[in-house]
Order: sequence, then structure tokens, then C-alpha cells
Amino acid sequence: MSLKIDHITKKFGNFTALDDISLEIRDGEFLAILGPSGCGKTTLLRIIGGFEAPTEGSILKDGEIFSSQNENVPVEKRNLGMVFQSFALWPHMTVREHVEFPLNSKRCTMTEDEKRKAVDQAIEAVGLSTMEKRYPGELSGGQKQRVSLARAIVAKPSILLMDEPLSALDAELKISMRREIQNIHKLTGATIIYVTHDQSEALAMADRILIMKSGKIEQLDTPEQVYCNPQTEFAATFVSKCNLVKGKWLGNMFKVENQDVVFETEPAAKEFLVKGLCPVRPEEFEISCDGNGIRGDIVNRQYNGREIHYAVRTTDAVYNVYTGQGQLYNEGETIYLRKKAG
Repeated sequence: MSLKIDHITKKFGNFTALDDISLEIRDGEFLAILGPSGCGKTTLLRIIGGFEAPTEGSILKDGEIFSSQNENVPVEKRNLGMVFQSFALWPHMTVREHVEFPLNSKRCTMTEDEKRKAVDQAIEAVGLSTMEKRYPGELSGGQKQRVSLARAIVAKPSILLMDEPLSALDAELKISMRREIQNIHKLTGATIIYVTHDQSEALAMADRILIMKSGKIEQLDTPEQVYCNPQTEFAATFVSKCNLVKGKWLGNMFKVENQDVVFETEPAAKEFLVKGLCPVRPEEFEISCDGNGIRGDIVNRQYNGREIHYAVRTTDAVYNVYTGQGQLYNEGETIYLRKKAG
């Protein structure tokens, strides 16, 4: 099974929410759609799910029309599961009743025994076997989201759509639920399309990340490539606060603007070459006091356990720099920044 998105455009009146989006999602792939609010990521998810029709273009599943301006396979015939930002649980139904609900449809062809086994497997997969008789008011936020996951996978869909499912959870629960979602992906083999504005979620879980801005694709690549080899200025700065140093490219060398400082580094993507920018991740800078590098002053220090985050003000910018916990500098201290080799 492959899902081909072919030149999808979606307009709401004079506003273009999606502008000529094309990509192919592979069978069993975990694709994260990442971008700020209003970039079109949820609109794209809704078109894939059949909740919206495109203004132009089409979506094909295994070569057959899934969505287009004139044809739209009904949501209930798309063999997909959906996990929403809200838990969408009914207060009068138990955990088991919620998971059973999708199988009560007349379109479900399972026997009663197959339904029972499917519900048992889904509840067990999310670790709620001992809580199946509980009501939503008796569950924590993480447990409620597990119910949503079980309900989404019980009918064994080929595609799972997730619209910011972890946004309502606290930081510790988010990390725990990431593992749950990864386990669900391995267990079901379903194609997962996961919408988020949280770059750490996308980097941690996805096979590929689709970065969107203003209804267009900025970059589509693996998490490693998105992080280490951003293709646009937006992709670089949206993911992990990349520093953009101004200057001039000279082959494998970068001359920093208004400084007698040169970085030895692999050439960046074309946009950076044209704009005279060198993307440097916070951990790629090293701090020294020997007078060699970009001169700056420490204006902020945040201790984060295994590393320390510094804000360094130079003559024309403020750079984010991450060091090991042993490299301790004081606010107001003058230091020098170099890009690490390699």
C-alpha cells in the first residue's frame, strides 16, 4: 500500500491553506508532519482522512482515487483510525466499551469471537488490561490517551492519523507516550501520519519528517537529514534553534562577516550559499577564552543537568550554544566561539 499525494491545493475563499503539495507515503511508514500553527498540516491530514475535499489535485491509494475535487471515498470506507488532540471519550462508557465501539458498526465483518479477541489485543497493547472496567473519570491523562489509541487500532486499520495527540499531556507523560506510539507502530505495521508542532516528537519517532510553512513543503527527509542537513533557512531554525552565521562561502570554507574568523565545514544547502549563511547547531559551537573565534559575551546561562545552555551576544547576533556540564562560564564573561571540526 502506498499513498500518493499529487499536487494537492486547498483554498478557503481567497486563503490558500495548501499550495501544490506532492509526496508519496510508503506502506508502513511513520511520517510526521511538522510546522507552526496555520501552516496547513491539519488541513492536509483532514484531506487524507476524507474530512475535506481538495480544491485541486488528488490522493491515490494503491493507484486508485482516494480524494479529488470530484471523487471522495467516504471516511468509513478508508480503513483508517484516528487519534485526536482531545481524548474524545464518553463519560458513561468503560475502557472496554470505548474500544468495542468501532466494531459495533454494521460494516464490521468480524465474528463475535474475532471482535472479542481484537478488543483484548488492543487493550493489552496499550497496557490497560487491568483497567478495562474503569470510566474516563477514573483515568489519568496518559491512560485516557491510551484508550484513544486502543480504539483507533482495534479494527486493524491500514492507516493511523494522529492530530497532535500528546499536546494535552505533561512533559513526562509525553515521553512515555512516545514509546507507546512507537510500540503501536511496530505491533500493527500501519502507516502512521502524525501531525505535530513539537519538533522533539517528530525527531524521536518518525521515519521521515515533512516540514511545512504557509501551505508549502519546506523539506521532506529523515530526522537525521532534517537536523544535520537542513535545506532552507526556515527548516534550520524551526528545528532545534539553529544559529545562522552571516558571511561568505569559499568552497569548504566559510568566512564570518566582519570577523577574522574562518570555519572549515562542508558546504550547506543552496539557499544558505546564496544568502551567505552558515547553519550551526548549538552543540556545534565550542567556547574558548584564547582570543580565537567570534568574540561575544555570555548574556544568559541555563543549567540543564548533562549540559549547559548559553546565550552569547556578539556584535550582530545572539547565538545559542550548548556545552557539557563541566564548561562553566559566568554571565557577563567575554568568550570566543568556534565551529567544531567535522
